[in-house]
Amino acid sequence: MKTENIINGVNISFLAIDQWVQDNVIKPIETDVKGKDFITWGKNNDYPEYLFNLYSNAPTLKTVINGIVDYVCGDDIVDNTRNGEAINRKGHTIKDIVQWVAKDLVIYGGFAINVVMNKQMTAPAELYYIDFKRVRSNKDHSKLYYASDWGKSYGRVKYIEYPNFYEFKYEEEHKGNYIFYYENDINKVYPSPMYSASVNACEIEKLISQYHLNNLHNNFAGSYIVNFNSGKPTDKQKEEIEDEFYDKFTGVENAGRPMLCFNNSKGNETTITKVESDNYKEKYDSLVERSSKEIFTAFRMSPILCGIDYNSHGFNATEYAQVYKLFYKTVIMPMQDIIKDKFNKIFNTENAIDIIPFEINFETEDDSV
Repeated sequence: MKTENIINGVNISFLAIDQWVQDNVIKPIETDVKGKDFITWGKNNDYPEYLFNLYSNAPTLKTVINGIVDYVCGDDIVDNTRNGEAINRKGHTIKDIVQWVAKDLVIYGGFAINVVMNKQMTAPAELYYIDFKRVRSNKDHSKLYYASDWGKSYGRVKYIEYPNFYEFKYEEEHKGNYIFYYENDINKVYPSPMYSASVNACEIEKLISQYHLNNLHNNFAGSYIVNFNSGKPTDKQKEEIEDEFYDKFTGVENAGRPMLCFNNSKGNETTITKVESDNYKEKYDSLVERSSKEIFTAFRMSPILCGIDYNSHGFNATEYAQVYKLFYKTVIMPMQDIIKDKFNKIFNTENAIDIIPFEINFETEDDSV
């Protein structure tokens, strides 16, 4: 929505604030592109990149995801296929690949593995982890596409086509080179992350962090209005004055630096007006806490499991153990079962890997730290 006003002969336009949300919060839109076999993921085929950006820049989201990955991988990952030996020419082990796919499963809701069959087409010879955000699929998942960068226009994206490992029929097609693809939403082409309902909360956290950083680097910008009362300079002079002022009086390196002004008379003195903050700090702190709690709620995870205590009650071993037990059964164990089941399918066995869960042993059960 757009409104216009005439102020001192100047046409001023105001745009509704939801325009920013429309342009910057990426939606998981799936689109069938004419002339292309793959389905795009996001308006510009960029939704997984957006999720990774949130993971990289929203502190609570990153803490929760890293914590869940640690819990999923447990105390150890036992490889029953090669006894921990390397599974590919890069020297990666099954344990390495499980840790990477566990992270993708939490960030995106899916994961991908490149499966290279042996010459006899009887068993996997090598496995390679594939960054899930670099994979796209056709509508029925029969074909998968890998590209190092999907951000280019469709005609310029260079991608490699692979058959889905689920289509494996012991043939020489593609020389036994497949992608094993898992996604958690059978009603869509691409998965839905657990925290999809809290994406806005993640965006808020990210932007508030950026706001505080910018506030430090642009000291005067949102807090003061500086009026120069010695006439109206030309546009070029304005730019020079602005550049010189920002260099001298803004940024963390200039904090506390005095400002000197030289005026022709009292009537031409420089005036500095402080903009009332309206308790911005308190409002932002409250917003950060609320957003953080929304993120934990989306994951069905208690902040205690990440060492965070909003109520400042201290760490209670018994409470932690009880919360972890429920979280393990409802969130962690299902993820472990997914990963173990998919590795069983890849190796065509019932026990390809074992995940040893965390053992929580406290010296005392009821002591608070």
